[in-house]
Amino acid sequence: MKKTKARIQGNAVVVTIPKSFGVKPGAEFRFTKEENGILKLTPTKQVPETMDELFKDWDGEYQMPSDLAEWNQENPTGEELW
Repeated sequence: MKKTKARIQGNAVVVTIPKSFGVKPGAEFRFTKEENGILKLTPTKQVPETMDELFKDWDGEYQMPSDLAEWNQENPTGEELW
């Protein structure tokens, strides 16, 4: 088990994460303190900023869900932009 010490930095108490843990700079975490005093960091889900980033690992064809197939055949009835 590796050890680290908390230190003061401005108005915050900072705990450093050893480089060997592979945490990248800028990574975001949700921070909680459990009843037994354990501090827990949970990575937050990153929201892609672009469509290219969203689909960068996707390599298939789009398949229309069966429950939307009929809806997709309807004509607009108002001022929808189709």
